[in-house]
Amino acid sequence: MKISGLSYPVAKRALLLLFIVFQIYLIFLKKHDALDIDVTPNTTPSFNIYGGEMLGQTFVAPKNGVGRIDVMLGTHGRENDRNVIFELREIQPDDNLITRMVFNASSVKNNLYHPFVFNPVKDSQRRTYYFFFISPESTLENSICVWTNKRNIYKKGEYLFNHHPQRGDLIFRVYSRRPVFTELRRIVRNYSGIFGNITFLLVAIVFFEAVQILMFSKLLDFVRHVLREEKPD
Repeated sequence: MKISGLSYPVAKRALLLLFIVFQIYLIFLKKHDALDIDVTPNTTPSFNIYGGEMLGQTFVAPKNGVGRIDVMLGTHGRENDRNVIFELREIQPDDNLITRMVFNASSVKNNLYHPFVFNPVKDSQRRTYYFFFISPESTLENSICVWTNKRNIYKKGEYLFNHHPQRGDLIFRVYSRRPVFTELRRIVRNYSGIFGNITFLLVAIVFFEAVQILMFSKLLDFVRHVLREEKPD
């Protein structure tokens, strides 16, 4: 049997090689959202965001490639419909605007994280950032809030209202874009015993990839068998 002018064994080897290259790309090269900061749990809603009120949080990026911030927002169980501005700035060493987004309050789901995704900041590690919300169009009765924890649970930043420090912290998550392979040491730190051993994790990954390659090979053989059965005499 031939596929596109190639014998089946040659075509199969080529497809298997492409499959392996794709797996290597997913593990070692493709960047994913990796969680760096997770400030939780929520206890208290913030001041409402309306008029000239500005509400935000500072943080220090642990890694390079910061490209997503999730913030837990609240609607007070009502349907709000005014535009809200989200802005992220680097405040140390320079006051640089990283991103500015306008979203409508109607898109906010009550008591859930709202994601803000932007181009990853290449050299973000150990730099200090400030994200904040403002909504000149909103009113007290038509506005959203941000969930907070009334204790200062995040020590490397602070919750600000109209640029003045407040007690507690906003509930937020910070992600950076990194390949899966770079996260292996962080993953094993969360476990003890054999599951906290990076060598064991690497062996498990190799075994899992070998099984996938074997299954893909069997799938190719199955497809070849079906095509041969359907081929008219």
